[in-house]
Amino acid sequence: MASHIVSEDQSASLLNKEYNEDHVFPQFVLLPWELRNQVWKYALQKRRMIRVSLKERQPDDITEQESRDIKYGRCSLFINGSQLFGKLLRVNSEARKAALEFYRVQLPCVLTHPGSNDTRVRIGMFSFNPEYDILWFEEVYHLPDFFSAIIMHDSRRIGLCNIATSLANIRGILEADDPNKYKCPAFTQTIRNIREFYLVAQTNSYHLELVKEQYNDRDPHDETPITQSLSPLMSNIPTFDLLHRDPRSIEHDLSRLFLGFDDIPREITSWNLMLDEWGADPSQMESRVLFICRDMNPCLPVEDSSHEGPELQRSRVPRTNRLLYEPSSSLVPTIHLTAERQAAKREDSPAFGFWMFPLDAFSEANKSRHSLQSPNIWDLSNYWPELGLFHLPTGPSRNEGEKVGI
Repeated sequence: MASHIVSEDQSASLLNKEYNEDHVFPQFVLLPWELRNQVWKYALQKRRMIRVSLKERQPDDITEQESRDIKYGRCSLFINGSQLFGKLLRVNSEARKAALEFYRVQLPCVLTHPGSNDTRVRIGMFSFNPEYDILWFEEVYHLPDFFSAIIMHDSRRIGLCNIATSLANIRGILEADDPNKYKCPAFTQTIRNIREFYLVAQTNSYHLELVKEQYNDRDPHDETPITQSLSPLMSNIPTFDLLHRDPRSIEHDLSRLFLGFDDIPREITSWNLMLDEWGADPSQMESRVLFICRDMNPCLPVEDSSHEGPELQRSRVPRTNRLLYEPSSSLVPTIHLTAERQAAKREDSPAFGFWMFPLDAFSEANKSRHSLQSPNIWDLSNYWPELGLFHLPTGPSRNEGEKVGI
């Protein structure tokens, strides 16, 4: 019987799709315009999760005109500009025209850089598609003003369809703001038009390890230990694919799952109460808990980045010495037309992305009875999660002759 040898690189293969940068199709330019245009449109139909912040303040080093452009009522729009890098906006004029038609809502905004603490900014344009893109509100200030602006800038007058947020970010604003502001037609229309709502629960590798240590080392140990070794890691890459079931063997992770320090049942109740107050029907939208885990230590300062262009995912593939993305230039990113293929899957393959759980998974019956002060540990064995997988870019390998791909 022939033996099957698994290389070290294969053992560390990611669950994320593999991007092969070697494929080209020079005959594309010979196709009729109608076919080329359909190809551009098809290539654009990908879901993105864009993190946005609505702030009261504005940068100091912008002109009065720029200040007026980025202000929506009482709030200003800030976005990490690396999320908005799109290849089709830079291929040629034909692709750019198709991309701007697809991303039909275009809002002036403050473009920041990762790790810059908003000290290095420029004014740019945020272009998105309400039906495909999810706006993840990391900071919130005067939502009604922003909702009104989106409807005004949308040629179809639809407004937002998909929203992600942690209610802790907006509860204080709602309590301090004038409640009559949330009865304006634009706000009511947006809330009633939401198709998908994601309640964000998050933690990081530092807090996860602390909780695992406290939970697993207690004596006597009469419960299943926390393993949580296959939690997908968050990335700043916005584009993702959604698998309706995580294909990996994550039973042990689900039996004792730490989802951060937020009181998720309370957040769900608060959201439903707000929808009732706003006259929206929760059954008309698909609501889920979006769990993300960052590979970071919040006690350490964020590394500043001076790179332009697309988000540089400076992490390494687990158990290898290879960076996820190695640019040919920090100022002028290389653009490739790519062909995708599915990487070989292993039951223990790491993944970059996020989990999603139904709201009804978070009942008291599924909560661990552990006595920690932060007991947000759940037994979700009966609620296998959906898995979002980011489209991670890759670059040339450090080792000559090594095959590159994720």
